[in-house]
Amino acid sequence: RSNEYKSYLRMAAISEFEQDYSVLSADITAKIGRIPSLFGKEKHDLVGEVERLLEEAQDLIDQIEVEAHSASGDHRRQISTSVANYKRDYETHVKNLRKAKMTYRDVLGGELSYTDEHEARNELLGAGGSEHKNTMMSNTERLERSSRRLDDGYRMALETEEIGQNILNNLAQDREKINNARGRLNNVDSQLTQSSRLLNSMYRRVIQNKVLMFVIGVIIVGIIILALYGMLK
Repeated sequence: RSNEYKSYLRMAAISEFEQDYSVLSADITAKIGRIPSLFGKEKHDLVGEVERLLEEAQDLIDQIEVEAHSASGDHRRQISTSVANYKRDYETHVKNLRKAKMTYRDVLGGELSYTDEHEARNELLGAGGSEHKNTMMSNTERLERSSRRLDDGYRMALETEEIGQNILNNLAQDREKINNARGRLNNVDSQLTQSSRLLNSMYRRVIQNKVLMFVIGVIIVGIIILALYGMLK
């Protein structure tokens, strides 16, 4: 029962991670699609936001993979297949982001490559001054997200454990009630057995009394017949 309970907690956590990744992947796809149409600081900020989302997506994949190692049998194979799909999806996002950073869209929606190397280099150099700061902020946010996710998982585990304990307590109470009811049924059965024996004894006494009365009646009739016969004689 303990192994089934741990397996339930593990599958619930994996399901939550997979849902989070699906939402995150859709958000990344939408934001990458906007990057080629932006310029300057606006484009740089959106690229940074997508990179942070990719780091969060990588965290989710790592956590799902860790949980997969703890699973067994068919569950492990199923989760491992999902992790492989998530990794391919992640690599696709990384490639699309790299491509989006080096292209822009004109008014008609056509995709063109940067032809002005000086403009591209300036944009990259402009972002380099804050790269270290962004990296530190990204790492801090990553740690905070991991910490919040661990806290949520721990809280969910405590709540699930409390629910499981309540269920066990209810089962113990039900078992005690069943045992008490069984004891009462045994007492009733014993009393019925005693009553049946008493009735059988009373019935035998009634039969015996009837036989005795019949014998006494026969004796009395015989006496009367003998007396009449003596008087007549």
